[in-house]
Amino acid sequence: MSKKPRTLVEWTWDVLVEVKVQGEWEDAGEIGANRGLGLATAKELLLTTNFHIIVGSRHPSNGNEAIQGLRSLTGIQGTVSAVTLDVTSGPSIEAARSQIELTFGRLDILVHNAGVYLLPTESSASHVRAKILESTLEANVSGPARVTEAFLPLLLGPQSQRNELVHGLTEPQCEPQFPTQWNTHAIEYRISKAALHMLLVEYHMALTGVVVVGVDPGFCATDIIGDAEALRQMGAAEPDNGARIIAEVVKGGKDDQPGRVHSAEGLVPW
Repeated sequence: MSKKPRTLVEWTWDVLVEVKVQGEWEDAGEIGANRGLGLATAKELLLTTNFHIIVGSRHPSNGNEAIQGLRSLTGIQGTVSAVTLDVTSGPSIEAARSQIELTFGRLDILVHNAGVYLLPTESSASHVRAKILESTLEANVSGPARVTEAFLPLLLGPQSQRNELVHGLTEPQCEPQFPTQWNTHAIEYRISKAALHMLLVEYHMALTGVVVVGVDPGFCATDIIGDAEALRQMGAAEPDNGARIIAEVVKGGKDDQPGRVHSAEGLVPW
């Protein structure tokens, strides 16, 4: 009897760009499974595996639009569906977990791909900067922790065929050898990525029976700052490039080196 397709979850935060505090925040971008690197990764996996991919989105309309586009691709081998998921909402996380358990009975791979990028303006007051840090950590660190804890029973269940937790990490300034003279732009985002590194290590050490792997997809032209074209002008690669290393990890290509962060160039020294 053939095995059932593995199940991949990618979650997203897709409207945080609209959040501001009295005009003192600059527009923030976002990444997730319904656009950018997440969408490119889902595409890569559908074209190269028989996985069933569950695209997570805070708003059902965005998730449905993404899966319609993915299903229309020529040559896909896998299948795809969507689930509504807000990583800052306990009830939303529980509803998504329950829906996946009811529909599939298990989860084989959980991928944390989303991130928010919030910037204070030069005139932002100190309390606004503190709120930006709090909101960034809430989405980029607490979110993955909440989702992981909620979905662990599905990952560890008897029906799961492969137990893997993948963290997407995109901030090279978190690397310990990075020059100390680097500018202090977007420190809230960088702090959150350093914390996500630590969360990855903690899960790797604490979880038995789960492969925990980190991925650095590199500098890619996504909407993370709200302007993908501006990133292209700075030399950023297309999301498809970063998606390939994420897909490689998801397919088990780095299972022999867990607890580490992998990039297209090799191990990230963390």
